Amino acid sequence: MTVVVSDRVAAKREVRRIKNLPTVPGIVAKISRLVENPETSAAEVGRLITQDQVLSAKVLRMANSAFFGMSRKISSIASALMILGFDVVKGLVLTSSVFDMIQKSMAGLWEHSIGCAAASGAVATALGRDDAEEILVAGLLHDLGKVVLALNMQEEMALIRGKVEREGLLFYEAENAILDFHHGEIGQWLAEHWNLPESLAEPMRLHHNPERAVVYPECTAIVHLSDIIIRGWGFGYAGDPLVPPISMAAWEMLKLKPSDFGSILDLLEPKLANLSELTRQSG
Repeated sequence: MTVVVSDRVAAKREVRRIKNLPTVPGIVAKISRLVENPETSAAEVGRLITQDQVLSAKVLRMANSAFFGMSRKISSIASALMILGFDVVKGLVLTSSVFDMIQKSMAGLWEHSIGCAAASGAVATALGRDDAEEILVAGLLHDLGKVVLALNMQEEMALIRGKVEREGLLFYEAENAILDFHHGEIGQWLAEHWNLPESLAEPMRLHHNPERAVVYPECTAIVHLSDIIIRGWGFGYAGDPLVPPISMAAWEMLKLKPSDFGSILDLLEPKLANLSELTRQSG
């Protein structure tokens, strides 16, 4: 499929017309409806997820991975819900449902995504936030727009990759030059298509421009910083070999000091050392 872009509205329309645009798994829609009911118990949601044995196994594998560093093994979906919360498990269900597409779309993108998730959790923990698990899920999903590009706009993707290689651009800079929009905006449209919460949608859209975030600016800033940390680490491949500069607005918003990186890296290093096992098991 070739998209001729004349403006952003037309581009958004064309992206939404893509027949292979991933649809939110039916189980996620059911979980969302259950979670919206304040009387829903963890056991009820757990029973729904466990109806899909393959999905349950993937969720438990991720829940027990280096992401969370739990001191005890999470042995059931109900336990995962009690320990991690509804929103985090819903995010893991969603990611587990689409990770095959992530792996097939771009070499190294799955590894980059789980690395960014681990970094997001480490930064949030170092900052003393009590929503580190939710921010981790935002980091996990931040580059899903690239999946749509890679699977459905191959000609444009080839042009973008060529521009990255010839001109030494960041991937999103090449996207803007070729398409006049980038994967973050596609991620926003995908989030709308999936009816995802704004706590995930805004970081997906603005992780390259965190200064523009207005609803969840700190979450977006953490994902922005984590994306850069994991690129600098060389874990996975996000589409170009470059390490972008840190947004000063994000840096100031998070009130970080250069010395804080020591504690962040101390938290992150063992997680990344163990995540290769998750990558192999997910294959």
